[in-house]
Amino acid sequence: MSRAWLARLPEAPAGPDAVAELRSAEGAPAGVLVAWVRESKPVREARRVDRRVIDPDGEAGWLSLSILPRGAWPLFDDPAVQHARRRVLAEPPADLVSTLLADDSHYTGALTLRRGADAPRLLRDEPFARLGGSELLQVGPGLLGRVPAPTGPTIERHGSAQPWPWDRF
Repeated sequence: MSRAWLARLPEAPAGPDAVAELRSAEGAPAGVLVAWVRESKPVREARRVDRRVIDPDGEAGWLSLSILPRGAWPLFDDPAVQHARRRVLAEPPADLVSTLLADDSHYTGALTLRRGADAPRLLRDEPFARLGGSELLQVGPGLLGRVPAPTGPTIERHGSAQPWPWDRF
């Protein structure tokens, strides 16, 4: 199984699997969001992401993007990270939510995508933003799809590489 990687860059490099333009909440250009599905890390800025979020046919939407600076990465099992995950389950489902990882144990950020007229308002208090801030962005088509919310808490694990199945509890 290949890993999926996501990076925010000033411009698209050669060879990604999907790319979408980013705009600030006010509409100003804000770089691109780029995805790769491959085992090895494609660029230094790339973070691991849930592969299911990448959809080259995905529609445009509003994105809360949180990327923590190096050196500020808590363990994924940190109570603050787990509290944010529980809050996600308690809120109206987003089109997709995924944490970003540097390795099997360090949280480095998150992305939450919503579509529709209420999307910017709903993203202003996005749970992962409390872990280090986030940026509200408009994301163009061609990168992010829809991923159903998990059916229950996926906090319990039976090994770093094997979380409990997200689709049943």
